[in-house]
Amino acid sequence: MALASRSARRGGEGSRWLLVGVVITLFVLLIAASLKSRSPGPGQQLATGAWIDRVLPIVTTSTEEGQQLATIWSNGLQTPAPSLTTLVNQVASGASHAYQQVVLLHPPVSLDGAAGLLEACLLVRSEAATSLRDALRPVLTGGAGGSSGAGPGPVTAIQTAGDDMQVGDQAYRLFTQSLPKLGLTMPASVWASNPAPYQPVAAAAFLASLQSAMSTTPVHEVKIYAVSTSPAAESSQGGTQVLPDSSTMSVTVVVGDVGNQSENDLTVTASIVPVGSSASVRDFVDLVPGQAVTIEAMGPLAPPQGVTVTLTVTVTPPAGSPTPPATQKLTFMMPAPPPTTTTTAPSA
Repeated sequence: MALASRSARRGGEGSRWLLVGVVITLFVLLIAASLKSRSPGPGQQLATGAWIDRVLPIVTTSTEEGQQLATIWSNGLQTPAPSLTTLVNQVASGASHAYQQVVLLHPPVSLDGAAGLLEACLLVRSEAATSLRDALRPVLTGGAGGSSGAGPGPVTAIQTAGDDMQVGDQAYRLFTQSLPKLGLTMPASVWASNPAPYQPVAAAAFLASLQSAMSTTPVHEVKIYAVSTSPAAESSQGGTQVLPDSSTMSVTVVVGDVGNQSENDLTVTASIVPVGSSASVRDFVDLVPGQAVTIEAMGPLAPPQGVTVTLTVTVTPPAGSPTPPATQKLTFMMPAPPPTTTTTAPSA
């Protein structure tokens, strides 16, 4: 009996010690959970800092790629075709790789929104670099048409690339603004610091000049890209624009150098037939290869009303220049004002 009771006591003591161990373990876990819930900051800072440390070199490389693309517009016409081809291929490949790298980083939960904005930035930059590469490739490989310029496909692709770059820059700004305030500052990163080269007229002029630059023979050529009037046309009848009634008008002309040589002392003339009290106006411009210039508000011209008028814009080089003149015509009409009516009162 004594042995049985001693054994029973030992079993009871073992159960009590097991229960005490469980209670102590639960107590320790509760304390750890309490401490963790009270101070999540350090852990979050470490995770955020580690993620940004991995993102920072990717962003730096992306910024450098945007700067390389900017040199296309400033130095592209003086760069050999193979070097320019290598540049656009490397940027397109690098931009795609940057996006893939960021996607694989798996940010902490607190950075999901910010990481999504960075991914969007790098994705549209990759698409922009691809659009620009595809637009330049036919010219660089000698597949484009005559020296008058590339078709609307490449021009549209360049404009799309510029639009994508601006979207990417905006996404990056939102990314930096959405980061937690933990004393971490991301550097600026811009691809579309100058969106002007991506506009249709500038892009068309650059493509045409780039094609001319592929030739070792000097190419002298200027082109009129657009002619518009002020007041602007309200409608069109056949090929004749209908302008509102006005005693005077002015003309805006966009002209570009699509050769591979600079063109100086160009005379831009706008004249109308039949003539009114003011028949022609002129301005002067200098151009370098690939440059397009807008000459605004040439005037005033005073066209006759009620008749069809032909507006002729001519770009004329100086005497002795090998550059042929460029001409573009526009037909318009200003309807004659309604006749003035008078009423005669009957006599008494």
